[in-house]
Parts: sequence; structure tokens; C-alpha cells
Amino acid sequence: MAKIYLRAGHGGRYSGAVGNGLVEKQETLRHILMLAEELSKYEGLELKLARTADVTVELNDSIAEANRWGADLYYSSHINGFQDSSAYGYESHIYPTPLAESIRVQNVLHPKQAAVWVKWGSRDRGKKRSNFAELRETKMAAILVENGFITNKNDAQLLRNNSFLQELTQATVEAFVELYDLKKKEEPGMTAKTYIVQSGDNMYRIARNNNMTLEELASYNPHITDINYIEVGDIVFLSKPTLFEVDYAAMNRELILCRKKKEEYEKIGKEINTLSHKFL
Repeated sequence: MAKIYLRAGHGGRYSGAVGNGLVEKQETLRHILMLAEELSKYEGLELKLARTADVTVELNDSIAEANRWGADLYYSSHINGFQDSSAYGYESHIYPTPLAESIRVQNVLHPKQAAVWVKWGSRDRGKKRSNFAELRETKMAAILVENGFITNKNDAQLLRNNSFLQELTQATVEAFVELYDLKKKEEPGMTAKTYIVQSGDNMYRIARNNNMTLEELASYNPHITDINYIEVGDIVFLSKPTLFEVDYAAMNRELILCRKKKEEYEKIGKEINTLSHKFL
């Protein structure tokens, strides 16, 4: 079972680089949430995210958490910024005296991500070795990627492009599949009777429509920890589920929440871009 620690650079009071209406802490989180959503579709893999929202997580705390957890890989997402806006392109970093596994990770991951940047008109700035704390203090294989320059107009446009981001995410997933021989999860067949939450639903209404008490419905759905809070797309069991089915429903809920966070940050990014054009 491969254990991958995903860190979206900066966050909370640490904005990171800023340029062209974009903020690094928001764009790195969007990349990590998209990546986590796609990787969750594979078996033989455990994921831990340093953050899933715009909150402050100190760098030392992330490093310590990954070390305690015993991660096999520490993957950190960043975006470059520079006073000269002509600087552009993608690069990846590992420690100057790296573990053999870090070299292997960079050799597999870098060309796949770089190829996407080159295809979309940016460039590959090369595989680099740097004395960053995230690479120096982590006990496992570690890589830090710099996804373009937020201060470059063309790179920033790519970071706004959903098609580009989806392709970059898929290239990253393909690298992890190769590195850890991951297999796609099979879609399970549900033995319990199920209902998919629609807009306007609540647990009270679902129970009533299926001639059940709220208490009975809640007992079938331990993955819904607060009966007053359900999301469109949630799986609600109308009969007793297996443990596997409960785990699947819980994972489905995590995917829904990841998508919701991604949509929120896309909306914030568009609002920032609109404001930046008004003041520039």
C-alpha cells in the first residue's frame, strides 16, 4: 500500500506568489484537490492532504505529519513568481543529495508533467536539485513541483484553463500509476437499496418518502455523521448496507466535498481576476 502525502503550497496567512489576478495558495490547492480526487479512484493507495481549504498549515507541521505518518512520497505543489514577468515554464525539484527513490520519482513524474506544459505552449525548465526544507527534512522520497510562473501572463492563462489543468492532473496520475503499479478500482455493485440525494432533499423527506423513521434511516447510513447535512450526489442506504458499501459511500462523499472545494476556488479565482482587471 503506497502512502502519498500531498501538500498544496502556502495557505491561510501565507499567500505565496501573486500575479495576473491569481494567488498561489489558491491555485496549488486546486491542483491538489483535483489530483486527490483522481487518485482516490485507484486501489493500493493511501492519501493524506496537508490542507483541503484555505487555512494556515505551518511548513514544519506538514513535514512532521508526513514523517509521523510514514509516507512513501511527499509531493508538494507550488507556482513560481519572479519580478521579471518574461520568466516562464515548469520545473521539478528534489534534494541535492537525494534518496534513490526521489530520483526515480523525478525521472518518472517530471517528463509527464513537463510534456503537458510544452504541449500547451510553455516550456520545460528542467529537473533541479534544491536545498528546500520540504526536501531536506522529510524522511521519505520527496519532490516539489513549480507549475509555471504566476507572474507570466501566458502561464497564468494556462492555470485558469480547466482543460489544461485536467490534462496536467491526468499526467500526474499516470506517473503515480507507473511508480506504484496502481490499479483502477472496480465500481461496486450495491446489494443494499440505495437513493442518490437530489437538490432540495433532506433526510427527513427521504425517510418519509420511503415509509421509514428518521432513526431507522440514520442507522443505515453511518457515513452521514450529521443528518442535517447531506450533499447532492450523496449515497443514502434504504436498507442495511455491507461494510464495503458504507466505505464506498463515505469515499463518494469525500469526492463530492473535493469537487465542491474546487468549484469554490475556481469561483474565487474568477472574482479575483475580474477585480484585478478593474484596478490594473
